[in-house]
Amino acid sequence: MSTYWKADDSVRVGETKISIPSENGLSYSPGQKIQIFVDPSTKFMDGRNTYLEFDFKLSLPSLGATIPTRLQLDKCTSTIIRNLRIYDGARGTLLEELSDYASYVSVKYEYDSDKNLQNLRALREGCSVYQPDNRGTQGTTYTDMGNTMTNPFFKKTEGNQTTTFSNDDFLTVKMCLPLHSGIFAQSDTIFPVMMTNGLYIEIDTNSAENITKQLDSVLRNRRTDYAPFFHSQNGSDVPDGIPNGSTLSTFYVSTKNNLGGADSVAKFPFVVGETFNFCKHDNNGSASVFADELKISEINLSNGANASGGLIEIKLAVNRNNTGLAVASEGSVMYSTACEGRTSYDVSYVISNVNLVVSQVHLDPAYEAGMVRKVREGKAIEFDISTFTNYKHSIQRTDRQTSFQIFANNSRAKSLLVVPQDSTVYNTAELISGTNGYVIKGSDENLSATSGKDNQDTCLVNNRSAYTGVIDFLSSIQYQIDGSRVPSREISVSKIATRNSVDAFHLYEIEKMLDNAEIEPRCFTGFLENFIFGRGFSAGGQKGAMDLRGKDLAVILKYQEATEPTKGKLFNSFVFHLRRFMIRDGSVDVIV
Repeated sequence: MSTYWKADDSVRVGETKISIPSENGLSYSPGQKIQIFVDPSTKFMDGRNTYLEFDFKLSLPSLGATIPTRLQLDKCTSTIIRNLRIYDGARGTLLEELSDYASYVSVKYEYDSDKNLQNLRALREGCSVYQPDNRGTQGTTYTDMGNTMTNPFFKKTEGNQTTTFSNDDFLTVKMCLPLHSGIFAQSDTIFPVMMTNGLYIEIDTNSAENITKQLDSVLRNRRTDYAPFFHSQNGSDVPDGIPNGSTLSTFYVSTKNNLGGADSVAKFPFVVGETFNFCKHDNNGSASVFADELKISEINLSNGANASGGLIEIKLAVNRNNTGLAVASEGSVMYSTACEGRTSYDVSYVISNVNLVVSQVHLDPAYEAGMVRKVREGKAIEFDISTFTNYKHSIQRTDRQTSFQIFANNSRAKSLLVVPQDSTVYNTAELISGTNGYVIKGSDENLSATSGKDNQDTCLVNNRSAYTGVIDFLSSIQYQIDGSRVPSREISVSKIATRNSVDAFHLYEIEKMLDNAEIEPRCFTGFLENFIFGRGFSAGGQKGAMDLRGKDLAVILKYQEATEPTKGKLFNSFVFHLRRFMIRDGSVDVIV
């Protein structure tokens, strides 16, 4: 195989950045297609240093009765791309097709990240990161989806607030996304654009509700330790509660959760115009009930009569009567009802000024002439990329023991990555808030009063059902390859499923699988929030490849825990493999 495309320090190269605009529009909405053509005159491209650049802005539903709330993009902003296809310039040969790209990249960003990468992706891509100013101080829970201080998607609050939150409060974000494909992500290859008659790229944008999220700190189903604590109606050192039958017009939020100080209002996650209710901190299913929704009209910093000062004063648009559970001082928290309980919340976004910023490589003229001469003489230029093909399979919630076949036909398969997604059809409001979603952590959906704060601290409901994996009381995994069961014994995940511990053999297996898939396994803290499993096709712990042509490949699953599965599942099975391009004068052959 020719080594023209491998890095070679002896070959003189130069590099130029060129911006190529999309060719089918100036702006794009959810569910639309972005098309970009890389002209053959580009000649040679360094895909690793090429990226997609665009402006992005969120917007609230357009209905006049919409309740505002702060919105942000999913913590992995590359999920804005649903599918990615790359053709040769004549659009006659499909070079790569990455179906459910969002699921793949969410796994990659979950497992290959460290603090340095997270910070870099935050700067370049708009990915969310943990903000210490918004830290929770009432437990051990941790989130990078509660940032109000430096969030790129909306304005930071400055001073007291009396104006209803609107679309004018969302910011236009410049985003630079790498394309995680074989053609664009290879670290040691240069792609010969001139020899494929250019490249034609199609990007399907994702639906807004799948990638838009509320702040974790306003949701009772996510992390109540981050939610604002009710302090009192009087704002004094002798706080009062909100008894059943009383009327509420103004109340104060505690200095818990780092909400004290001059910038307390900026840290406060709710906005003017947002509706809310109260629930117990240690029992998020016990919610107070008022005659009508509580709606914020003002958010003020108030020293009041409280000696510690720094309380946040919340005024209601209309006085409301408490007809249910009493609200206790520092025992109850606020939660948003902007989305919860509603049948829809049709957010949207606009992508504009789309450019593919290409790293154009300039080779030594003599070296380039030699390659061109080789092709004109009828000889093929051959090189490999590492990519994947996605195969889908569904099972019902009641399937306790099941298997499914993956009809892969790859001559050099490297790894199998399976993402078991919650297949429940949620409405737009549920997707944005995580309401009614899969319970990732916690003994039950609405923790009993005796569960205690420690259990509440680990309660978490999935709000990324469109692209993250769920374990859902899976007991064991095994594979069948060419008639043989591998590994020889089932891979137990029972400890993870029951939240009792970690199954070390499972983690070893996914580490090997990720490594073979060219996903560097740096972090496993999200093994429960984005549950995956898979198999590396290698021997002796070394990276390798397997010829799957004519061989059966099956996944065997057992859901045999005492607790039944709660959700139906869609399995995205990504088979990573080496794909060879054979370039002759005027044509490209693809060997999978």
